[in-house]
Amino acid sequence: MIASSLVGTVIIGAALRDVFHTLLHPAGHGGISSLLCRLTWLACRRLGRHGRVIAGPLGVLVVIATWLSLMMLGFALVLLPLVPHQVVYGSGSNPGSQFVDALYLSGVTISTLGFGDVVIQDPVLRWLSPVEALLGFGVLTAAITWITQIYPALSRRRSLALHVWTALNSSGEGRPSTELEVVPATISSWTARLSEVEVDLIQNAETFWFRESDDRLSLATALVGLRAIAKHCADKPEGQQLGRTLAVVSDTLTVQYGHLAQEELAFPTGDFAS
Repeated sequence: MIASSLVGTVIIGAALRDVFHTLLHPAGHGGISSLLCRLTWLACRRLGRHGRVIAGPLGVLVVIATWLSLMMLGFALVLLPLVPHQVVYGSGSNPGSQFVDALYLSGVTISTLGFGDVVIQDPVLRWLSPVEALLGFGVLTAAITWITQIYPALSRRRSLALHVWTALNSSGEGRPSTELEVVPATISSWTARLSEVEVDLIQNAETFWFRESDDRLSLATALVGLRAIAKHCADKPEGQQLGRTLAVVSDTLTVQYGHLAQEELAFPTGDFAS
């Protein structure tokens, strides 16, 4: 039984570590959350375009549900040695399976429902309940904050993509032509906004898995379009700066997502500066 408490403590620690690195550590990526987002993406993309659109939001929900489930399971294993001898069952509540009762007590506590039908009897160990409730509430609050951070990042990316798309398609060809002259100030503005997208991809790595139902708003549209503009204006300082920024973005995508970045964004990674 002591072993179950140790295993539970490890699970709780792993969940909290993942929350910390995903939400609170700048440029940090939790191993669990990154893996779950990737697996969700790989599963959803089998469904075609619609699957790709829902993969990002679904991945975030899967991560949040996993964090809370790990917390609940971990505390259930910590509480397991106390059930049923160190807990008091209220009127009408009868002892059941040891693990099920421990899991139920953990679930009621982490959700802060506090029915009081199963209560820890030991005056010292009963402090586990408020500790679990506070941690559970903290994880849920952090998860909500996480969601509020994701969508501003997506808005910046979508705005850049649409701005680039409208500039490229003003010629009717979808790409810069010899007749199309992009204002240097506009290129510099795009470079600055691309730098913001780069930071977003580092701090909120999960945004990579979000796809758009409208291709004009997609990350691929922004990157492919900006790469074409950088080549078109390669003899100008602002075009060279844009090319260098694209190279940095390319490196980040390659390091964080490997071949999936090349497959999904339709550009040759590592080739932006060429």
